[in-house]
Amino acid sequence: MNAYSAQTDESALTLLGKRLAAFRIRNNWTQAQLAEQSGVSKGTVERIERGDSVQVVNFIKVLRACGMLESFLSIFPDDSPSPMQLLYMGKIKSRQRVRSPHKNTNTANILADNAAEYNADKPANDASKTPWVWNEDK
Repeated sequence: MNAYSAQTDESALTLLGKRLAAFRIRNNWTQAQLAEQSGVSKGTVERIERGDSVQVVNFIKVLRACGMLESFLSIFPDDSPSPMQLLYMGKIKSRQRVRSPHKNTNTANILADNAAEYNADKPANDASKTPWVWNEDK
């Protein structure tokens, strides 16, 4: 990797454009093909390669088409805390084992509880209408 210090903004854009053109040529893409893959105009690709100023969103589209967007975004490191830092700060609680329900739980009680919730909105004096129960007719 060459250590290069751009003296001006224009020289940095020119260097970036030359590197993009070299990358495009290495991949045997024409400017039109790269533009079509990116969803930008051919003129936008030409301007980037010349070192002219373009909209950032168009530049990001070209980088995405080249598969270089992640590399570009890695210029500025993610400053969010790592999982270990979160653990030390107490933001992440230690994992606990999930307990299974007790084996002596009676499923009839669960069904009765659900039936009580089902009938909660019906009047209590209507005893002739009882809810349907599975396998009742057998």
